[in-house]
Amino acid sequence: MELIQSLSQKTSLAMTRRMQNSIRILQMSNQDLSAYLAAEALENPCLDVRLPEGVAPAARPLAQGPTQAASGEWDPVAALAAAPESLYAHVGRQIDLRFASAAERRVAYGFLDVLEPSGWLGASVEEVAAASACTVAFAETVLCALQECEPAGLFARSLAECLRLQARERDVLTWELAAVLDNLPLLAAGDLTTLAGICDCEPEDIGEILAVIRGFDPKPGQAFTADRPPVFPPDLTARKGPLGWEVELNRSHLPSVAVSADALSAAAGNSEARAFSAQAMSSARWLVHTLERRQATLLQTATAIVRRQTGFLEHGPGHLNPLSLEDIAGDLGLHASTISRATSGRMIDTPRGAFPLKTFFCRAFPSGAGQQDLSQDAVLSLVRTIVAAEDPARPLSDTAIAKRAQSAGTKLARRTVTKYREALGIPSSYDRRRKAEAGLVRAS
Repeated sequence: MELIQSLSQKTSLAMTRRMQNSIRILQMSNQDLSAYLAAEALENPCLDVRLPEGVAPAARPLAQGPTQAASGEWDPVAALAAAPESLYAHVGRQIDLRFASAAERRVAYGFLDVLEPSGWLGASVEEVAAASACTVAFAETVLCALQECEPAGLFARSLAECLRLQARERDVLTWELAAVLDNLPLLAAGDLTTLAGICDCEPEDIGEILAVIRGFDPKPGQAFTADRPPVFPPDLTARKGPLGWEVELNRSHLPSVAVSADALSAAAGNSEARAFSAQAMSSARWLVHTLERRQATLLQTATAIVRRQTGFLEHGPGHLNPLSLEDIAGDLGLHASTISRATSGRMIDTPRGAFPLKTFFCRAFPSGAGQQDLSQDAVLSLVRTIVAAEDPARPLSDTAIAKRAQSAGTKLARRTVTKYREALGIPSSYDRRRKAEAGLVRAS
């Protein structure tokens, strides 16, 4: 054995406290930012904070003892980070990860907007489809995917469906359990004999099924806080002016901060007072600079997105261009994670309505050599347009739709047309022909 001593050199990046706080501030909503700044102003006499109209100042946190009150170790950022996550934020993050298509995300957020604190849906599928300008079949497809979100049982339309989703997730959905869930009124009435007859089992077996049901949560959304943000105004606005599209921050709902030395001007000249004054002034200046950088990053990111998606803003979803976080990061010289933080939970108001910024990101659909790639939304719109223009008496097959798309410059495989047609809720050519024939018979 031999003992060898060697030197090695490596490079690493340590996240300082201020770097961590800067990242968290970028991610904060305007409401969370107001609460955070109000709490900071209570601790720092050099910080002058003016909250937006209608936002109450944060109360000073209660000290747990004389040691904490004297040391000032309470960290508002850490407190915000450790606070329970809202149901809206929890599900919104899953929507961003689960749905690649902007059209699907729009409908998914439509369902999220009517999600009750219990986790149940507060509106019908038909109502959400109408508000999202899509077919009921397409909304049903999105809802099926949403019902796979965690925790199981979310987006249920009834108690039976909520329990069924949890049973399916735990892989305990037997035929007998399904039969009991289909007849919950009998269970509530205590009519175990009739219920046992339906389930083809003995009344005492119902007790075992009931024990399984009692292990489910009838209101899975109540495990989260109720501070849902969809009612808040958009963070940004986009309007077309004489020189093109312009993006602005919604400053009426942004807190304003400034550095004020007046509060320390009468401080005694001892060393402790000077040290406290210097630290407070440094923290206030850093915070003002961080907020300016936050606003600039949000505005630059939204402007870059709007510049890339003018087709959508002017002509509709069929003109949404393929766009990724990396594309915007490359435009601005930033890291993709910064763009992700800047767009998470942000809303922008446009002439076509208010949308989450992440709606404008969508995957590319390869159109073939020599052709410009389209977004998945653009391909969906193309399939919808081709079907809408067909002769109802002679509906196009999926192969014929693919040929029409190729003539329009987009190469699609037949199976891709089938997939997109079903996603749009469009029946097959056979079913469309039968529907047209039935309409002619009724008309005659």
